[in-house]
Amino acid sequence: MSVGLITHVDNPSLAEVTALAQAAEAAGADWLGLPDAFWWRDTWILAAEAARVTRRLAVGPVVTNPYTRHPFVTLSALATLQDLAGPRVVLGVGAGGSEIGGAAKISRADAPERTVELAGLIRRVAAGRPLDEESGRSLEMPLAPTRLLVGGRGARMLRAAGEVADEALLWAVPGSELARTVDLVHQGSARRRPELPGLGITWAPLVEWGEASRALLRRASAYAVLNNRDETRERWRVGEDLVVRVRELLVAGDTDAAERLIPEAVAADLLTPRDVTTAADVAREIRAGGIALPVIDVDEVEEQVAWARSVLAAAPTRPHPHTPPSPGALKAARPGAAVTDRSIDGKRP
Repeated sequence: MSVGLITHVDNPSLAEVTALAQAAEAAGADWLGLPDAFWWRDTWILAAEAARVTRRLAVGPVVTNPYTRHPFVTLSALATLQDLAGPRVVLGVGAGGSEIGGAAKISRADAPERTVELAGLIRRVAAGRPLDEESGRSLEMPLAPTRLLVGGRGARMLRAAGEVADEALLWAVPGSELARTVDLVHQGSARRRPELPGLGITWAPLVEWGEASRALLRRASAYAVLNNRDETRERWRVGEDLVVRVRELLVAGDTDAAERLIPEAVAADLLTPRDVTTAADVAREIRAGGIALPVIDVDEVEEQVAWARSVLAAAPTRPHPHTPPSPGALKAARPGAAVTDRSIDGKRP
C-alpha cells in the first residue's frame, strides 16, 4: 500500500521542493510528485533536486503530458533522473491542463493514443529496443522500467489508464463520479497486454487540513467545471456560459476571479471527509491500493501521511481487480452523493 504526495505549491522554488521532499521522507511517504506547467520552473529539474536531498523517497513528474515534450525528450529526461535517483523514480502522465490548448494551441484530442504510445515506448526502450525503430538509433544511456501513473477524467483517457498504467491516478474525482470512473478504468484494463503487471488504483482525494487545503479545494473546483461531463455539471447547476467564462479566466491566469464564480455544490462533491472510517469505506469500494494527497504546507505533511496510512490500514479488503464496484455500494459509502454508472466519453476543455 503506497502513500504519495503531489506538490501543489504554485511555481515551487528549489528551496520549497527541498523542504517538501525532506518532510515527505521524514514522514514516511513513499513518493513525491512534482508539477509540470510551462509557466513554472521545469518539472525534471525540480524532481532532480528532490532526489538529490533524499535517500529513500521516489520522485518524478506527476503529472506531465505527451504534448509539450517529444517522447524522445521525455525518455532522455527520465533516464537522466534515474542516473541520479536509481529506481526511486515515478512518472505520472495525463492530458495536461486547459493551458495546453488555450495558450500553447495544442489539441489534446488524441491524449489517450499519445499516452498509450508513450507508455509503450518507455517499456520497449527499457527492454533494450531502439529509441527510433526506423534508424535503429538507441538511447545512449540505460533506461530502467519506471512506475507509471496515468490520470484523467474523460472516458477515453480513463480507459487508456486501465490499458497501460501501473496505477490509475484518481485525482480530485467528484464523489458522485467515483464509481463510474473506476468502471471506466477497468474497462480499459480488459485491453492490457498479458505481460503487464496487475493494475493498481491510487486515489487522490481532496481533504481539508487548513486554509491552504481550502484554497486548493476552491481552485480544484474551478478546474472541475471544465474537466467533468455535462451530466455532472448539470447536477452542480453549472451552465455552458459559466464553463466558457471560467476557462477564459484560468487560461489568463486569473484563478481568483474564476474561483468566485463556482457554485458551492462543486466543492461539496469534491471534498472527502477527514473521518478515517468514512474515507476508508470509499477506499475499500474503489479498491485503492494507494493514496496520494496534494501537499502545499510543509507543516501538514506528517499529519497527511499518517492519515493516509490509517485509511489504507482500515480498508484492507478489496474485491478482484476486474470487478468494478457497484454504484449503490459506493453511494452508501458517500452519503448524499448522487451516483451514476453511465459510461460515456467525458468532455475536456
